[in-house]
Amino acid sequence: MTYTNALGATNVGVEAEVRRKLDFMDGMLSWKYWSKFTIYGNVALIKSTVDKSNDLRATEDRPMQGQSPYIINGGLMFNDALSGFGFNVVYNRIGRRIFQVGNEGYLSIYEAPRNLLDLQLSKTFMKVGEVKFTIGDIFNNASVFYQDQNDNGKYEAGSDSRIASITSGTNYSLSFSYKF
Repeated sequence: MTYTNALGATNVGVEAEVRRKLDFMDGMLSWKYWSKFTIYGNVALIKSTVDKSNDLRATEDRPMQGQSPYIINGGLMFNDALSGFGFNVVYNRIGRRIFQVGNEGYLSIYEAPRNLLDLQLSKTFMKVGEVKFTIGDIFNNASVFYQDQNDNGKYEAGSDSRIASITSGTNYSLSFSYKF
């Protein structure tokens, strides 16, 4: 087996980002903590095309390996400088992407989209110390790798060939930092 690199590729995309403190909510619902909350998010849409004119085995137009057609991130952050307490909740989702490029005898293997949710709690002490507790991948959704047998652009357990399903597990970490 030999591998041939594509002649090139093109990525075109657009990204939008929003970040807003929630202090404007005080006019609708009076609460002294609104100014300590920030909501944020971004969405990226990407069109990727590979120039495979030099690969006689290539049978399908495809995006670059590993390039998702969309990425969604969003979160809610709280930070109280007076108490030193803060938290951050972050959501992430990527569109399906090629994990392994196929050829005329073997379909490409895709990674299906999945939802990720992380949480971090933090507390500062005397302006020089900080403790952080993080829970990563709270949903613990499996990473599913499959061949799109029915060519419908999404994973369907009954008709697509699942190559692998990996569940990494929810992870927890506790850290302490000190500035001097």
